[in-house]
Amino acid sequence: MTLTFPDSRRASSPAADLLIGERLAVMHGRNILPVEIFRILNAAKLKAVLVGAHAVNAHSGDPRTTVDVDILGDKPKRLAAVLSAAYPMLTVEEHPVVIRLKDAEHEAIDIIRPESSKLFKRVLKLSQVLLVEGVEIAIPKAEALLAMKFSSMISVGRQLRDRYVDAGDFVAVAQQTKRLDQSLLAELGEIVYVGGSKELLQHIANAKDGKRLDI
Repeated sequence: MTLTFPDSRRASSPAADLLIGERLAVMHGRNILPVEIFRILNAAKLKAVLVGAHAVNAHSGDPRTTVDVDILGDKPKRLAAVLSAAYPMLTVEEHPVVIRLKDAEHEAIDIIRPESSKLFKRVLKLSQVLLVEGVEIAIPKAEALLAMKFSSMISVGRQLRDRYVDAGDFVAVAQQTKRLDQSLLAELGEIVYVGGSKELLQHIANAKDGKRLDI
């Protein structure tokens, strides 16, 4: 017998859904959250784009919890200095792709270095602004977020379970977004790898049709 479940998808409400994601994080003991981080960064006049699961929550209409806040900024060292001053309990780790601020053994904030990837540099220019509790928060456009998730979910150097999480996020955003700029997606797919536009567009078509993604 095949079990059939009701479709839980609903229209997204980006600002409200981002706040739902914050509440879910708090329920799991994570108290460093996007709204407060961007309040700090905006006061310091630093540009950053919220990426990762919190950005997915704003696009997907189906918020989920996450343990950390991922941001992409054009001045990662300055971002790290400001945030480590605001959260002195965090330790700072330097990595080639990210500057990681950790709370004990758990990552709290990942600051992605845009110079580590042509895709990250492009995503910095493809953002939109949400007003959440009076705070302006930049998030990637849906096409940019899909390209980032595509890059992660096909990466053979990434843990398989993390790739499946990325794929789930990819499907959620693809299904929720009614209109996507196909030419922009093709451009971003080619940035991920030469010839990647065809695979990216096919994954989006499969996601919208409810078909399995072959990653």
